[in-house]
Amino acid sequence: MRPGSRGEVVLCAVLVLIALGWIVTGLRTDSGELHEAPVVLVGPDVVTAPLVKQVNAVPGHPFTAGGVDDPAEAADLLESGDVVAALHLDLSGTRDELRIAAAHRPELAREIHAEVTRIEKTRGRTVALAPTDDRHEERSWGPLTFATALAGFLLVCIVSLVWGPLARTLPRLLARLTALAALAVGAGVWGWLLAAPTPAGERVLTASILAATVLAAGALTFACEVIGGLPGLLFAAAVIVAGPAPLVVAGDRLLLSGAWAIGSRWTIAGAAESLLWAVETRTGIAQPVVTIVGSALLGLVVLVATRWLVRGLVAPDGERVSVSGWRTTLGLVLVSATCLTVLATALTSALHAETVPRPLPSLASTTQCVPSGPVEDVDDLNRITRLRAEPALQGGDVGVSATLADGRSIWMFGDTLRAKELPGAGFVRNSMLLVEPDCLRVVLPESGGAIIPDRGDGVGYWPMSVTTLDKPGYALVVVAAQRVRTTSKDVFGFEALGPAIAQFVVPDGGVPQLIAVTDVGADDADTRRPMWGAAAAVSGEWLYLYGTAREPDPELGTGFSLRVARVEPDHVADPDRWTYWDGAGWGRRPGAASELIPAADGVSQTLSVFERDGRWYAFSKSGEFLGDDLVFWTSPSPTGPFRAQPPVGTLPSGVARGELRYMPLAHPDILEEPGSVIVSYSRNSTDFGAVLRNPLLYRPKFIRVDLPRG
Repeated sequence: MRPGSRGEVVLCAVLVLIALGWIVTGLRTDSGELHEAPVVLVGPDVVTAPLVKQVNAVPGHPFTAGGVDDPAEAADLLESGDVVAALHLDLSGTRDELRIAAAHRPELAREIHAEVTRIEKTRGRTVALAPTDDRHEERSWGPLTFATALAGFLLVCIVSLVWGPLARTLPRLLARLTALAALAVGAGVWGWLLAAPTPAGERVLTASILAATVLAAGALTFACEVIGGLPGLLFAAAVIVAGPAPLVVAGDRLLLSGAWAIGSRWTIAGAAESLLWAVETRTGIAQPVVTIVGSALLGLVVLVATRWLVRGLVAPDGERVSVSGWRTTLGLVLVSATCLTVLATALTSALHAETVPRPLPSLASTTQCVPSGPVEDVDDLNRITRLRAEPALQGGDVGVSATLADGRSIWMFGDTLRAKELPGAGFVRNSMLLVEPDCLRVVLPESGGAIIPDRGDGVGYWPMSVTTLDKPGYALVVVAAQRVRTTSKDVFGFEALGPAIAQFVVPDGGVPQLIAVTDVGADDADTRRPMWGAAAAVSGEWLYLYGTAREPDPELGTGFSLRVARVEPDHVADPDRWTYWDGAGWGRRPGAASELIPAADGVSQTLSVFERDGRWYAFSKSGEFLGDDLVFWTSPSPTGPFRAQPPVGTLPSGVARGELRYMPLAHPDILEEPGSVIVSYSRNSTDFGAVLRNPLLYRPKFIRVDLPRG
């Protein structure tokens, strides 16, 4: 073997390894999964905004999501090709509709449907696939364009076997071009037949694209052969045959990732596939046209130029390379290219067969009715708190509530004791209860844990207030919570790190589903920073969020001060949209918020603020945990001034006896009567063992108190 031939073989082997590396790495990165497919969620901004963030954060980034509230706008985005799918949220139920662009690749459509179904399942929802134009359902251009490009490459190989690697005469050059043109015409006729029964204009475009693909592949192969000889021809095989392999098998560049998605688009087969779909979407034609036309022109220019610039292929010793010797080396190229294609197909099948869907945490929730009997007065409320039939809520504190438009009420509890046989047994940081006529329903997440799940670092959420926003067919429930970290096993071994907003969608008569949890501000245990959402109330077009704060080391019996922020309810999860009352107006600086109630003999950290007949009431235990007096502060407006009224009752804690009574809260929507309001307070024991033996020690108590007059 001549030294030059030995070098060619080594170079060919390197090219084969590079091509195989491209395929293997590309397919392992791909695994047939979606990568950043552009989609749009269609629904109210308050719901789609947090869901968009969650979809974009799904491991592997299958989607790049956006949100719109106008179905017509979503339809325009689909029509223009800006998105490949639109998910229309039906918030009055749990079945959403998925619409995929009419000019879609079947592989992509299947993957989108499967991935959306998998994500929706984690929230207890299902997906209905909207019908599309049947003529697009089974069309897959990738194998067609690959076969067409391969035909152009093989034509050059056949011509080289017959006439040698270089057109030494003008008739030979014309013969090569004629053969390439004839194959292009044949590909065009094939495309015309395959495109039936589309309109004539689309059939002409399809035929033209396939013809141009043959020309580009053949011309580029001619150029590589002339310039590089055997390695050049093998380079053409790698680019034309191996390059688009991941794209052809995956079915769409959105099923590839990173460099493989971009690189495969710049191959001739990949560009032709994109251009064929662009015929139907009328978008994205510039790049594939440049690739195909540029490849064809480059090849033709090189082919024609070498006819005059190089009169023969000359070896280093000055002798011409014989045609018979060229046939031997060309056979090596064909064998290498064939092995490359077979290996690519085998690797593709194996790697795609091993695809395992990425696990996603489930946020789905369910309920089960516990018969409660009618609830008509305070005695009935206390009766149902003594029910023992629900193992998922054996005991809990806080107990904030709000009424839904469908007549049910929703309750949130803090640290909740659950039966040992349940998943997430023991205490969970929060739980939810639906109260309806004759029935109590604990809303239990699939994991069995807290309904607002703990963060990955173990920080949990204690609910502080609940508000509901009525929408057509559903309610948006906003739960303001405080982030809590355990510091010791002592009953007081915790620290509050800041507020958070949890949002639930509750279809009329349906099960609440968590859509978002947003931490407000960085973790910080400084109690001088207001805990926004300690109380909340909706009035007119505003949601008022009250914050409590105090000095880190207050004197015994000192309570919390009270401040207020407001926001449009649909933007509650965006703290940048909040404004704060500074005593004269609303501003953007949280630090400028003025005190509505001072800390001296102030409110508890969590309290109730509500409006009744045009008058505003703040209800709490004066002096926080160790105080005794139940007090209303009254005001003509949500921004104060709030003035303390005479106590309406006492609530001694009884710490010396191991009894804890704390966190009185008002429930103005429950069993409403003029001149009075239902209130509850939490009960607990300093003896944790006693609570485990008798969970009734750890349940709220209800009383009715009179509203202050005057």
